[in-house]
Amino acid sequence: MVSSSSYRDWAWLPKNLLWSIVETYLDQFSDFMRYSSVCQQWRCVALENNHRHKQTLNIFKACHNKLPMLLMGAKENHDEKRLLFSVTEGITYEVQLPSPCHNRFFGSSFGWLFTVDKTIITLLNPFTGRAIPLPAFKDPFGYFEDYMDEIRDYFVEKGIILSDPCLSPNSYEVVVIYGGMCRLAFFRSGDNSWNFINTKRDYVFSDVVYHKGQVYAVNCWSELVKIDVASEVDHVVTKRSRVCAQVAYLVESQEGDLLLVQRFWKSIDVDDENNSHSKTFKFKVFKLVYPVGEAQEKWIEIKNIGGQALFLGDNHSLAVSTSEFSGCQSNCIYYTDQNHVISPPYVCHGLDDDLGVFNLEDGKFQPHYIPDLSEKQMFPPIWFVPNLKGN
Repeated sequence: MVSSSSYRDWAWLPKNLLWSIVETYLDQFSDFMRYSSVCQQWRCVALENNHRHKQTLNIFKACHNKLPMLLMGAKENHDEKRLLFSVTEGITYEVQLPSPCHNRFFGSSFGWLFTVDKTIITLLNPFTGRAIPLPAFKDPFGYFEDYMDEIRDYFVEKGIILSDPCLSPNSYEVVVIYGGMCRLAFFRSGDNSWNFINTKRDYVFSDVVYHKGQVYAVNCWSELVKIDVASEVDHVVTKRSRVCAQVAYLVESQEGDLLLVQRFWKSIDVDDENNSHSKTFKFKVFKLVYPVGEAQEKWIEIKNIGGQALFLGDNHSLAVSTSEFSGCQSNCIYYTDQNHVISPPYVCHGLDDDLGVFNLEDGKFQPHYIPDLSEKQMFPPIWFVPNLKGN
């Protein structure tokens, strides 16, 4: 037992000493966050006039309740910077990346981003600087290898992480949609290679989700497929629809239901030189149900998602409770452009970009971020929930 004479109350060290520690040693924001977590006194000292981390602190305050923010490339695709836009505040923050990254981001599960460099997929937490390179991506079916150099940032369309690598460093799993036929590949931490799932036929998947302990994927015909990634067995859950959407999304609602969102766009002329741009004109939302007396589950269209909002795009599709976020609109879909130019330079920003908010009740569209004319040839935007707690 420690005697009272040897006890030291570290919380009440002189402020000048505590401030000296902040200024001298806390270069990384992750160190700053750990320092702030020691006790209330240390946190107060850390927050006082801390200009070095003021920008990141503002981001932390804006996203502490897990509301997605819009992550975009900085002007001229600056390798060491990105922009984060808060839809509820209407404020854009500039983020300094721990290390340069000249590739497109996608995925965004648990605060981790996916990025691809040639055949290497890397998981990156842009705030803590932690990066996890995954094994080389070598498709045994050869669907993308002939043209991978031309679409190097897009041979992997989407990715999800089934559990947080910070919490499960030895047991996290990753699923991606890749190649021109939009097939599935699976990776488990500790493995030396990817497992390429050879389904019964080419479904051409549009989205993938981890729902109630199972991996589900869907195509643009609303055909839902349950995938056993361990045995590579696929089971068709719902029938193929007669209607083909441009994109289909899978989202787990706040109530735990599995939702399907269909997105439809059309081409419109944007100038006198016959240049066109795709513009979304409709969304439809469905819920997976198992009708009594029927042998198969089916999608039932719903017109109202209640007090929640959906965030859709190149990210892991998300549903949030709007009651927790002032300024976040209920019964709405926040979406980003997904009809990308898939080879550099990426002309995916501008006044005619296809991003905004869709209200399910009245069917109206409105903008959430309006880029200016100088923000062209930049990386596509993506919804992202920063995680500042990873090590």
